[in-house]
Amino acid sequence: MTNIVYSKPQCPYCDKAKHLLTLKGYQYTEVVLGKDMLREDFMEQFPEQRTVPLIIMNGVKYGGFDRLKEYFDNGGE
Repeated sequence: MTNIVYSKPQCPYCDKAKHLLTLKGYQYTEVVLGKDMLREDFMEQFPEQRTVPLIIMNGVKYGGFDRLKEYFDNGGE
């Protein structure tokens, strides 16, 4: 099971997403744009994604924090 959070520095929604995952007991790998991955490479890999965070859990893209929170609010585990 692989969980990835694509984020950027000083991003409050990225911080909220990481906190929520930690609170729910999920381990994840963080990929920071501008540090671990170039923004251009991110846009090439995920052309439909215009914002971060981008959360991928077990190969399923959940988009940003709101989408992740909705997943957990609806019973996702």
